[in-house]
Amino acid sequence: ARAAAVGRLPLVAGRALPPLVDAKVLPPLVNGKLMAPKPMWPRRFAAAFSSPPRGKNTTGAYSLLYPEAERIALADGSRDHLCSALHPGTACTQLTTGGFRYLDFPLLGRCCKCCSYASGSYRCGGPLGPQWLDNATGNLVYMGVAATPHGQCDKWDAQGLRGHHNYYYQFTDRGTPCEVDGLNYLRTPSQPADDLYVFDPASYSTEVALSDFEVPSRCAGAGACRASVCDDDTRHPRNINERVR
Repeated sequence: ARAAAVGRLPLVAGRALPPLVDAKVLPPLVNGKLMAPKPMWPRRFAAAFSSPPRGKNTTGAYSLLYPEAERIALADGSRDHLCSALHPGTACTQLTTGGFRYLDFPLLGRCCKCCSYASGSYRCGGPLGPQWLDNATGNLVYMGVAATPHGQCDKWDAQGLRGHHNYYYQFTDRGTPCEVDGLNYLRTPSQPADDLYVFDPASYSTEVALSDFEVPSRCAGAGACRASVCDDDTRHPRNINERVR
């Protein structure tokens, strides 16, 4: 048990034990070195998020059911690289499922297919899976504990192929996603607009609504977006009617 007061430590064999150290503050020692905690990206979760001005400058909701589907709903897509190229100044949802990434503009009743997972010059990455943090290529660097709007979070840099920095933050006390900050831009790299999502811990849940991933009727038969940020070739060799289970 913890000592009730400073200077009154528990005794073992007549000797006082050192004060207990909170593992949330200092990671454990291995061979005299601090061991980094393990980053965890859930296969299934949903949370509301905010995105500050250097990101999307809006609010929204994120849902993931890996590997089947991912949904990023932006209240305003004006600072999103994809959404803003078609209809800035309105709500935009990026729905990635069944082999396609759809750009849905619910307030306008419009939708299109931006790209497919496996064909065309611009291939969608598909739903974001835990492998982006598995450090298989040695590209993941632990950066310590950082203060965020919602508390203390462990921080990692998942460096891209070109040395691009993509940051992941995880709550030190609960091990759930705290923040994602992926490098992105509006029209050119001189106009930074990161994929920056600060998750609200009060809204975090591992119970996701399957209805979040249903393809709206306006999207099901939609054609290619025909925008420079997307791909005109939206054919996909797999079964595009694959259902979320």
